[in-house]
Amino acid sequence: MSTVLVHAPAGIYQGLSRDGVNYFHSIDFLDLESRFAPAHPAAFEPQREFDATVMRPDEVALSITTPEDSRPGSDHPVVVYIHGGRFESGTHEDPRAEGTANALQGVVQVQLGYRVGFEGFVQFPGDEPHAYRGIDDCQIGLEWVQKNIEAFGGDPTNVTIMGQSAGATTALWLMRKDHYRGSFRRVVAMSPCYPRHSFQQRKGTLRTFFGKPITRRSFEKASDKRLRRTFKMFRTRYILDMALGPAPFDPDELADVPVLLASTRDEFYHDIGGKWADNLRDSAFKRWIIKKTSILMGLRKESYDLWKYAADKIDPEHTMGRSIGDTQIRRWVAWAGDSAPGDTWMLEFTKSTKPALHCDELRYIFGVHTVDIRDEKKAETSRILNDWVQSFIKTGEPKGLPQYRAQSEDDSRTVMCFNLQTGECTLEPGTLDYLYPAYPMDLDEMGF
Repeated sequence: MSTVLVHAPAGIYQGLSRDGVNYFHSIDFLDLESRFAPAHPAAFEPQREFDATVMRPDEVALSITTPEDSRPGSDHPVVVYIHGGRFESGTHEDPRAEGTANALQGVVQVQLGYRVGFEGFVQFPGDEPHAYRGIDDCQIGLEWVQKNIEAFGGDPTNVTIMGQSAGATTALWLMRKDHYRGSFRRVVAMSPCYPRHSFQQRKGTLRTFFGKPITRRSFEKASDKRLRRTFKMFRTRYILDMALGPAPFDPDELADVPVLLASTRDEFYHDIGGKWADNLRDSAFKRWIIKKTSILMGLRKESYDLWKYAADKIDPEHTMGRSIGDTQIRRWVAWAGDSAPGDTWMLEFTKSTKPALHCDELRYIFGVHTVDIRDEKKAETSRILNDWVQSFIKTGEPKGLPQYRAQSEDDSRTVMCFNLQTGECTLEPGTLDYLYPAYPMDLDEMGF
């Protein structure tokens, strides 16, 4: 292992080089007066040397992975990954999305951090209606990439943003017309998840738990203990939903940017409440609790029987788990796929002998198993998926996948199903079609 220096407009960054890849860890890109303060870019200090050899996973920062021979003018395609974590946790040093495999194939990867929890997603008086500090952090991170990534060998005109779970939600929010600034050319959004109500609709509940006005000053002065206690109560109140995050999702507000959408077929089979309901022995009570909970989570009452028929055809043993995954994730994927204004493709992750769960795809899609080859089958499957996604990152065209939306009345919506156990890819029609009549896809009906 050796060190490497990059001279960028923002500063001189010392990173690590090993086995054909350069690593630059935890680079600061924000200047925050306090944790609840509006986001501002860090000052550029082109003559100052910064140590980027040490991970600082708890800080809001970004990390960069590049091919060893990257130089200004190399013009490698760039992927910026935004981590998930329910808008309450996560790090820019997530090992599941580590960039070695991409760098070995000529892609510069940036992992981008942002403020989560109250710091990133409570709205204060005077904030713009669709603005959140956590999203603004990412916006500034993308601007930093535009101004500096060429020094690391990346092409600032060929940037793909990629997010999973809360990170996918953030990526789609950055696609909004009131946010999009041209700092990326395409989006990969895996399992996006949105709160079913806006922060303003929940503000009174938070005020009750916090016991003080919802102002920047009140939150700045509150002790960490008080904030932790308040968040625990607030999160528990919305246990069947995202407690925090940008809302409402409105595909009519999206800019015309190509987007590859994805979900896992069995997102939340592992949810504790879902497993409890699915394992109930009293069939009458089981049917009642699943129906009641599903409707509480947003499924249309009049469409429940039709949805359940479709869900049971997929898997009759995990109806509640499917309801949670459909409500929190797959409904949004379907809505975005049908309504986003630009070119749209759809990917669904499956498994043969076990459920394909939330986050299962991460190590495969980033090729992590190709670097750690203790399991040769995982390594080969990971190689197939990582190569396929790289084709989208490099060219904007996902190899062999037609667009999701039907191109004529005789066509159906097309989904590429990728088996994470076998590496098999199949094109299947309409795997998300059962969701369209089941959930409201109109802001008025959703209560916004």
